[in-house]
Amino acid sequence: MAKVRLSNDTDEILALWTEPLGEDRWMKPGEQFTVVAGDSEPAPADDVPFDVAIHDQGISVWVNVGYEAVVYDQSGAELDCGHQRPLEVLRSWTESAEAAAARAETRPDFSPSLRESMHKTASNMRHQLTTAEAESS
Repeated sequence: MAKVRLSNDTDEILALWTEPLGEDRWMKPGEQFTVVAGDSEPAPADDVPFDVAIHDQGISVWVNVGYEAVVYDQSGAELDCGHQRPLEVLRSWTESAEAAAARAETRPDFSPSLRESMHKTASNMRHQLTTAEAESS
């Protein structure tokens, strides 16, 4: 099992992306997350379990052992995708998902199941946004 610990030593909230699935978690200043990937089999010594990239949208951790990662906070609690996602980010992504679902209706090359999936995603995001807005009031 491979682990990497990341700390947010900035004064801003920071996005942590785990790839290749593109899951986001958001670190507040001073927080520390641990990314764990792989199974109980140790990786060969010359394998690099993670690639870490720092960019203008945060930090991406590419998992090279298996395809999924589990992220924990400093207390050991497992963090879901979207953990501490800022309201303005959720609002922007929801509006984009709804616009994409609406545009899909005009695309004859999109299958009915793809259109349905896009509408379901947009609806789920709208629900998450509504819930987050109510909680922040």
